[in-house]
This record gives sequence, C-alpha cells and structure tokens, in this order.
Amino acid sequence: MKVVGEFNYRNAKEILEKAYPEILEEIYSILEDSENVMDLSESSLQRKLSKQVQEWFVKKGWRKEKPAFSIHELKYDLVKGNIPIEIEIGHERLVYADFFEFMADYSKMHIPLGIMIVTGAPEKFGHNWHNSLASTKKKIEAIKEAFLVPVLIIAIDP
Repeated sequence: MKVVGEFNYRNAKEILEKAYPEILEEIYSILEDSENVMDLSESSLQRKLSKQVQEWFVKKGWRKEKPAFSIHELKYDLVKGNIPIEIEIGHERLVYADFFEFMADYSKMHIPLGIMIVTGAPEKFGHNWHNSLASTKKKIEAIKEAFLVPVLIIAIDP
C-alpha cells in the first residue's frame, strides 16, 4: 500500500503534529508498510477491502468498531485514545455518515479531529464508484460553512 495524497482540512495535520505526533507517525507507518498488501481479488465486496486496512491498525493496538462518543449506535472503524479513523474505500456516498459522526463528537469536544482513509484512484480498487480523495474533498468543500471539524483525509493506492 502507498499513500498517494492527502487533504488537510482545517489544519488537522498540524493539530496531529503538535499534540499527537506519535499517532500521525504510526498512521503513515502502517499505511506505507510494504508488508501491508491488499488482496484485491475480493474487490466486488467493498467491505472486505476496508476490513483488510482495519486489521493492519488493529495489529498495532487500535480499537476497531468502537461506538462514537456521542451517538453509540454509530461506530468508528478505528480509534486510538480520542482519535477516530474512518476507512472509506467503498462507495463514495458513505462519507456523509462519517461527516455526521465526526460533527457530533467534535461539537461536544470528545474528539479534536477526524481522519479518513480513502482511495487515490478508485479504478485501482476495481471500480470507478469507490470513494476517492477528489470526491471527498469536493463534498467537504460543498458544506464547509457547516462542517467545522478538522479532518485529515489520506489517499491510498495498492
């Protein structure tokens, strides 16, 4: 896996660098580890793609499927301390629930920011409808007046 881009919305990366440098370093280390290779033979099952990435983080001590702090019916894909990660390499419409989840917890000061892992080039994952850095950035910019949560969006490709 390799990191191919990022969108640093509302200075999320600077917040991580200052307050949580070890978490930022760990995230990039996991995503760029040459041993973390995605099995794309199951690309028709988008959930399995995300699960593969999720398991890389779990091996490093991240909690998976942790309920959101404010809305327990919603679950973050990964959490370490109060830093949530959502893995959205499936259908691009799925990011809206992540935005809502981040907003609910950020507004109640449960989280300092959110992190999203998306595709750089969706076609490399087997479909053109997979969420991407460009589509996520476009959605955030469309709601920037209301979406005040700092978010670091990291794009990966196999």
